[in-house]
Amino acid sequence: MVDCLLCHPAAADAAFDRVRLWEDDLWRLSAVLRGPIPGFAHLEPLRHIPFVTDLDGAEAATFGPVLARVTDALRVAADAERTYVYVFGDHVPHFHVNLAPHRAGDALRGGPGLLGSQRPRRGPHGSSGRGSGSAGRTRLTRLA
Repeated sequence: MVDCLLCHPAAADAAFDRVRLWEDDLWRLSAVLRGPIPGFAHLEPLRHIPFVTDLDGAEAATFGPVLARVTDALRVAADAERTYVYVFGDHVPHFHVNLAPHRAGDALRGGPGLLGSQRPRRGPHGSSGRGSGSAGRTRLTRLA
C-alpha cells in the first residue's frame, strides 16, 4: 500500500526513531531508540494487513509463536519482569503490536491506569460499554 508508513520500513524507522532487531519472511521487529520505556518495540507483518482481524494465511499461523519468541527475547534483553503487549491501530493503518518490557518502578501502568481520566464515551446504541459482555460471549460461543 503506497500510503502506509510501515510498508516502507526505512521511512518508518526514521519517523519512529527505531532500529530493526529481527526480520524473517513474514514479520519485522523494531525497537524505539528513545522514550520512557527502554526496549519498547514494534512487531509488524511485512505484508500490509490493516488490522488484527485481517490476519490470514501464514501470518495468522505464525503470529502466536512469533509473538511468544519476541516478547521473551525482549524481556530477557531488557532484564524485565515481563513484556506487555498492546494492540492499538488507529494512527497507523498497518497491523502492529506494541511491545513494552516492564520493570518495577518504570513508567508503565497496567489496569485502569492505562486509560485516561475521561468519562466513558457512549457506544453506538447509547450504552457506555457496560453490559456488553453477554453480547461478546454469545458471539464467541458461536465460534467454538
